[in-house]
Amino acid sequence: MGFIEQNLTNNEKIVHKGHLHWFAYAGGLALIAALWAVAMVVIALNVPEAWAFVVVTLLALLVGYFYVWLVSKNTEYYITNKRLIVKKGIVQRNTSEIRLVKCEGVMVEQTMLGRLFNYGTIKITTGEVVNTYQFIASPIRFRTMLNETLDQLDISKSLEDNL
Repeated sequence: MGFIEQNLTNNEKIVHKGHLHWFAYAGGLALIAALWAVAMVVIALNVPEAWAFVVVTLLALLVGYFYVWLVSKNTEYYITNKRLIVKKGIVQRNTSEIRLVKCEGVMVEQTMLGRLFNYGTIKITTGEVVNTYQFIASPIRFRTMLNETLDQLDISKSLEDNL
């Protein structure tokens, strides 16, 4: 059982799990690709003095890939029937929670690349505060699941008020 499952309250259930899109690391991946290209040029030119550079570059690539994998596996967005929970962190864990009863609006922003690769920014308003979450994979689905959960919450509250 994971961290989120262990910290759910009574009668709380996970409705949807979101995650970071790989495009969040496009800059880092571009740097890794550039280092790889330089290493391949050095190998092609067969410069003996530069082999140390090639080895260091390849080690940096491995470390970079491992870091990207760790970050993506340790950043999660959960919608429960009561809260939105964001968990981030590799060694140090940071969580933030928004009670769904406090949510007033949900917005999705997608650039042209975001639409093409299916990622975007989710903005959730709670009073005067805007909570922004960037590079969310499948942001339209995330918004739909959040809105459906908010609708269910409204229906439940309405039924309780009428009793």
